[in-house]
Amino acid sequence: MDKENILNIIKNIRKGSNVKVSWQRKCKTKKAVTDIISKQVNAIGRLGIDYNNQQAVITKRQDGFLPEDPQPLWKGKGVFVQYPYLIEHTGNKQLYLRLYNNTGGISNNVEYFKNGKPVDFDSVKDVLLASEKTEKSGDCFCCKLEDVLSLDGQ
Repeated sequence: MDKENILNIIKNIRKGSNVKVSWQRKCKTKKAVTDIISKQVNAIGRLGIDYNNQQAVITKRQDGFLPEDPQPLWKGKGVFVQYPYLIEHTGNKQLYLRLYNNTGGISNNVEYFKNGKPVDFDSVKDVLLASEKTEKSGDCFCCKLEDVLSLDGQ
């Protein structure tokens, strides 16, 4: 999906809307691996949210799990280019959203590919770096625009 199409969709989405989003990116593998392993995620998330106004974030701040004051994006290396939808970090524009997973019966679908062909996780897990095997956590998530396959069913 091209960046202009994504930007047009974002212009027409109300802040805090639930959207379907799919993206695919190349996985980080061990040095000796010549196969191209990629991961595709199909998820539902909220787009256009203010991180600091989320109840989960407010509660974590009150309970001491997060700093009392908001922190700069990526330690000051990230900036909003279209608040609160798009962030730019190290030259990459990224979609900023909160993903739902195992919330109200909603779960994300993750698929792996080896050289463009679908495979199960067990067949590629031994060649992936440890960072690719951990479940991401947090209140918000960023996805590079160049990786987006579809947004809000388009």
